[in-house]
Amino acid sequence: MDSIDHLRESMGEIDTILSYASHNTANIEKYQMFNKIAIVLLSTKFEVFIEEFIEEHSMKTIQGHTNATLPLTLKNAYIDTAVDKTANVKNRTEKNNYLQSLLKLMGSDGASISSIANIRPSIKFNYGKHGQKEIEAIFDRHGMGVFIKTAQPQTCLAMINSLIAIRNNVIHQDASPGLTHQTIKDHKDNVMSFVSLIESDVNANKLAYYNEV
Repeated sequence: MDSIDHLRESMGEIDTILSYASHNTANIEKYQMFNKIAIVLLSTKFEVFIEEFIEEHSMKTIQGHTNATLPLTLKNAYIDTAVDKTANVKNRTEKNNYLQSLLKLMGSDGASISSIANIRPSIKFNYGKHGQKEIEAIFDRHGMGVFIKTAQPQTCLAMINSLIAIRNNVIHQDASPGLTHQTIKDHKDNVMSFVSLIESDVNANKLAYYNEV
């Protein structure tokens, strides 16, 4: 998937910063600076990836499925979103657009649902929330709840929580106690392990996710 390929390609930037850090271990000020930059950039890349992946995944879902093949749990999530949006918007044109998408989704005649992106559940993190529970919620509302709750992704997410905590300390307190370039490499490797698990899951479940053989 494009989102996965893009993240892999961009990880060279993290490697470059860590190389600078490893060559400046004798200069504590420079060493800490490079490590802080690397941890903030790594966590940012990861969070951007999650939203880009869910965007791509959800678009492939509605482009591949019809109103007759979309899994019921996912259809219900779209219905709930459509109802909420219709109730909360005042503009009549917008209301009608949501209702038209809902009508397409509610049918069972095998019609295309590629035009119902306007009633997708949110693909964004809630403001200020980027930890494990928020990641699980995003995956769950887009039909990947079983995957995200399995053992290997959960192990990766536990370490990602640590990554986010370190990033928050750097941003909000300018603190990086004990942070080393090797620690950041370990976090980078964990992020990429998580991404590989996602890739394996979507490749193994193309029929369920995207109605692809």
